Amino acid sequence: MSLLIALFGLIFAGRLILKNYNPQAVLFLTGIAMMVIAVFTNDATFVDKSTGWLGFDIFEYIRNTFSNRAGGLGLKIMLIGGFAMFMSAIGASQVMVKVAAKPLMKLNSPYLMLALALILGQALSLFISSATGLGLLLMATLYPVLIRLGCSKAAVAAVLASTCAIEFGPGSGNSILAAQTAGMDITDFFVNEQLPVISILIVIIAGNHALVQRYFDSKMDPEEQPAQLQSDSDVTGTDAPLYYLLLPMLPLFFMLTFSKMGVGTIRVGMDTAILLSIFIGLVCEYIRHKHAKPVFVKLQVIFNDMGKVFATVVTLIIAGQTFAMGLKSIGAIEALLNLASSAGFTASVIVLFMAVLTFSISALMGSGNAAFFSFAPMLPQIAEKIGTNVADMILPIQLSAGMGRTISPIAGVIIAIAGLSGLSPFDIVRRTVIPMLSGWLIMLAITFSRSGQIMQILPFLVGIIALLAVITFIIKRRVNPQVASEM
Repeated sequence: MSLLIALFGLIFAGRLILKNYNPQAVLFLTGIAMMVIAVFTNDATFVDKSTGWLGFDIFEYIRNTFSNRAGGLGLKIMLIGGFAMFMSAIGASQVMVKVAAKPLMKLNSPYLMLALALILGQALSLFISSATGLGLLLMATLYPVLIRLGCSKAAVAAVLASTCAIEFGPGSGNSILAAQTAGMDITDFFVNEQLPVISILIVIIAGNHALVQRYFDSKMDPEEQPAQLQSDSDVTGTDAPLYYLLLPMLPLFFMLTFSKMGVGTIRVGMDTAILLSIFIGLVCEYIRHKHAKPVFVKLQVIFNDMGKVFATVVTLIIAGQTFAMGLKSIGAIEALLNLASSAGFTASVIVLFMAVLTFSISALMGSGNAAFFSFAPMLPQIAEKIGTNVADMILPIQLSAGMGRTISPIAGVIIAIAGLSGLSPFDIVRRTVIPMLSGWLIMLAITFSRSGQIMQILPFLVGIIALLAVITFIIKRRVNPQVASEM
């Protein structure tokens, strides 16, 4: 019964979000509804210290979640968001992208440059955490160059829209939540868990993208000529000095330098590293403009941007946790684990199922955050039940979120880049599907190989590949008759 209620809740929430209902409101509503059902069916408890009535305990749980998340994980994400927007406002992000893109502009091989552009974009995503922001910056710098080298608009747009597909590093909200859920320091999680996987994965996806875009371009009408977006002379719209390119790197520098991997006697956490970096950025702005008043105004702008991040991202985390509590309180997680156990499924198969679910929901919703924030709070309980390591379990699920978002036509980065390039979001997505799906399958193979569980999930991976092949064949069969009739 609990699984049926959970399935209905997932479908209900998914349909509303797909219809552009506010995701926070949907997740809160669905989570609270399941918690109310649990009061009557499962004798659930929601807080350690009850208010005296279970009806009030539901909202006491939400209050506790706001309190815990806003001061911990929420503060980190708000600081990251404020810092990222500050770097863009003073032109530091634009300078960084422009300088990093210069070596690529000297290449004469368009598809090699496409592959290197994706690698560059993923490297820059360490310092520019907004997928949409980074995509638009790369549209301003690399797009016109790649067009003039002979790549089609759709090929360039698809590659640049994929530059934040693999979410990693201390600047990613999903990474921070994954590290906290796994009980690890974000620096350790980044270096020891993410880097060994993504360093291989990024190169593979870059190569896949280049081959796929070359294939699609070869099938285009020869008369279709790519149009230029703008000239090289106005690619960043900033007069910031060259040394500003170092400013976005400061938080990562402080965190890596003053840790057990660097100067072990001094430890600088993420919050402190970002605050230090903001202070240095404000000092640089004062040196640049020689006036204190506008610098003080920019500090207030940072605070305002932090508030916007709280309203959009942190509240989504809290709503997702409320939704997860709803699933937990009705006994859905316990029932799912018991069902998997009775069916003889191993821990690795359950992790694979969660990764598939996260990837699929991210693709449907156009948001990796909504899917991952909803499922992450369940993982410690599941890991304890099935006897596996939370870090090994959470990494494939966390990486699935960003990759699923990149094949969604309603994702913010896809819509923004489609608008600038004059394409339909579907024109871009049809070129990102193959690189993302193949990259996602390779990511699963790598992560499960590292945990020694690849042989346990191999039949299921083969089944997923076969299912995708059948779906592709059916789509082609349906499309080809339509093309033939039009001719």
